[in-house]
Order: sequence, then structure tokens, then C-alpha cells
Amino acid sequence: MTANPSWDEITHQLFAGQTSYDRPDIVVCIFKMKKDQLIDDIFKHHIFGRAVAYVSVIEFQKCGLPHLHLLVILDNNSQLRSPADINSCISAQWPDSERHPLLFETVKHTMVHGPCENLNLSAPCMKNGLCTKGYPKAFQENTTTRSTNEDGFHCQTKNTQKIMEKKTMPKRVNHRMRH
Repeated sequence: MTANPSWDEITHQLFAGQTSYDRPDIVVCIFKMKKDQLIDDIFKHHIFGRAVAYVSVIEFQKCGLPHLHLLVILDNNSQLRSPADINSCISAQWPDSERHPLLFETVKHTMVHGPCENLNLSAPCMKNGLCTKGYPKAFQENTTTRSTNEDGFHCQTKNTQKIMEKKTMPKRVNHRMRH
């Protein structure tokens, strides 16, 4: 989770002419509140099943915003063991812009890499004409539980057209809207 300087909880606390960069105290306070809510959602509301432990690290990005890395250990009965389990709580697809306009805009503005490579050779991720983050990633028709790509990531479906035609979203969307 990364702090968003446009969160309403932050912008409503600023005086005229101020930006979130003028008030890191507010940014950190709101970030902690949202982090605590995420932990509550995971452990008390069981949004991923029964969680038994977690390890977290908060670091500050170059722009000064706090960023949370969170590893959650799930109970044996709640572990994600199949592609269907993974797809029940992780989506690498565009949300339906008509049914979930706020989620669509959030994903569009905060979770999409690029454009880079031929579309923007001067993007910050570019070095020697290639994206240093390895984008664009190869298209995967289905989620797999064993990595077949060289960078060690699980391959997940990214078929935007199919999700738009189905007009469906994963069951666990509500927590994405809050955090």
C-alpha cells in the first residue's frame, strides 16, 4: 500500500495553497490509519480467509510518501492453493468502468505502469531503449500456480477485453476502495 497525496482525508486537512508535501505529519497519520484498517480487515474481517501472522516494513519512496510491504501468513485452510483461489482475491484486470467507476479511476491513475518503451522513450524507467521494470509483460491467458516466466512472478490473466465483456469483478473489491 502506498500513501496517496490525493486521499480526501489528507486534502481536507490542508490550508489554501498547501500540498501534501507541506504536511508530512498529516500524510503519515492518515497512512497509519489506513494501514491499521487494512490489518483489521485482514485479521478481524478475514478478507483473505483466516490470517495467523504477518510481517511488514514501511519505507518512504523518493517522493517522500510512505509505502507498506506486507506479508500475510494464512491458516492452512485459507491458503491460496489453486488458480481459482488466487483469482478470488487478486485481479490483474481492468475493473468495469461503468459498474465500478471509482475503482476504475483509482486503478488507472495509481496502479498502471507506463506508458514506456516505444510510446514514451523518455519515461523514467527507460534505459538503453528498454524498460528497466521488464514491461510490457507477456500476456497470460490463465493464472498459473507455477511460475513459467524467467523473473519468478506468478503469471495471471490480463485479458482486458474479456473482463469488460463479462462485466464482473472479483468478490473482494470492497477493501480496495478503502485502501
